[in-house]
Amino acid sequence: MTAQLPAPAPPSSAVTPPLADRARADHPAVIGVLSGIFVTAIVVTALRSPQGVVVSADPGYVPMAVPLLLVPAGLAIVLALLLPAGSGDSSAIVRRQPRAATESAGLIGLAAGFLLLVPVLPLPEDYVLLKFAMFLLIPGLVLGVGKRRRGSSVRIPRPQVPRWVLILPVLVLGVLSSIGPFSPGMPSSWPPLPMLIIAATATAVTAGIGEEVLFRRLLQTRLEALAGPWTGILAASLLFGLMHVFSHGDGPLWVNAAQVIALQGTTGIALGVIWSRWRRLWPCVLAHILLNGFAVLLHLLSLLG
Repeated sequence: MTAQLPAPAPPSSAVTPPLADRARADHPAVIGVLSGIFVTAIVVTALRSPQGVVVSADPGYVPMAVPLLLVPAGLAIVLALLLPAGSGDSSAIVRRQPRAATESAGLIGLAAGFLLLVPVLPLPEDYVLLKFAMFLLIPGLVLGVGKRRRGSSVRIPRPQVPRWVLILPVLVLGVLSSIGPFSPGMPSSWPPLPMLIIAATATAVTAGIGEEVLFRRLLQTRLEALAGPWTGILAASLLFGLMHVFSHGDGPLWVNAAQVIALQGTTGIALGVIWSRWRRLWPCVLAHILLNGFAVLLHLLSLLG
């Protein structure tokens, strides 16, 4: 009798990877709920402020219609989705699911803790120190030690892409929000130059870098790996918007919450798409710094002129 040979093993490309090494798919119901929150916030904000929204308490800013304020973020999202994705995958992959879930809960706790502590801060400068500690120092130390001891909980592929591709949505988001027909204006008065430089530098570090590290690089990546790419983008952007609820708006809490979800949250979606698409943090940081500081840069250039 002829011995029957075992069937050959399938090629490595045909082997189904274990669940922990697959990119997660978004759940339609979750995407529906998160999208509904953003749409509701935009509609409520637009209906309650038909004359427009003033985005800053600094003198000189004028009310702008909500749809106009959303144009730079909307254009940046569309542009990022249409530009080449580059060669290689960018899907965040879970490597150690229980630890990734624990880390995500801890990062959400830091964001919530910051929000709860802001109203009771005794001094204005404590806001900057608190943000530095909770967005950069604490997560950097805790996650850095965990990664060194047990490896990273998520794997983040980095596609190859030309640098000009990364710059275009950054300029659209950062510059159009500060000048042109979609800009709410510029301050009519400025603090003394040394104070302005110190404040702009602190904002660049704690907001431009700190918020992008916490909400995009750390939290969004883990939520993408655990629940799907758009779930991660929308959930992290929702929390990012709510983080501004005590610093933007002068109405009841729920009105302020709707406004920051509609405006800052939508900006967070644009930044989140840029991060998810190409996995480079520097474009997100640069866009965020331009959003907060392009007017300051123009003012400093005018002084030099």
